[in-house]
Amino acid sequence: MLYQILVHTPIWVWAMLAFLVYRGWSARFDRETAIVKVALVPLLMLGLSGHGLYELAHANVPALGVALTVALASGIASWTAAGRAGTVAYPELGRVFLRGSWFPLVMMVGVFAVKYAMGVLKAMHSPYMEVASVIIAVSALYGLFIGISAGRMLRILHLYRQAQLPAAELSV
Repeated sequence: MLYQILVHTPIWVWAMLAFLVYRGWSARFDRETAIVKVALVPLLMLGLSGHGLYELAHANVPALGVALTVALASGIASWTAAGRAGTVAYPELGRVFLRGSWFPLVMMVGVFAVKYAMGVLKAMHSPYMEVASVIIAVSALYGLFIGISAGRMLRILHLYRQAQLPAAELSV
């Protein structure tokens, strides 16, 4: 059965996994990157998590409430952690310095794994897709992923914008 699942998975899914693992693996090291690239993967994670949440619980008010609560809490925690992570903005170069961490790899593979597992369950017409506790638990996971992605990305963009302000004030 596992073989059938793997064989029937579209090629683009494996390409996306390879991209996520590559990006997560490269995030282990301190790096300087373009501000545009800082938003790329978080936006992808937001899209995948948001799509998964919509597919799973778009009409389930308790599950959406749990997802929203978890997203807000994890977003605040991620905002705070990103502020202490040693991020340095260089707006004159359009770049930011980010400290290396294993967390992005874990996060990206986690989002992929949950989304993949839910896709497999849906394709198999599993009765677990109708169990309220499963829907709420997975909605909480999606909320966690959404909050972490949004909080970190918004904090880095905020730090970048703050670094631009003194230069703008000096030119006036």
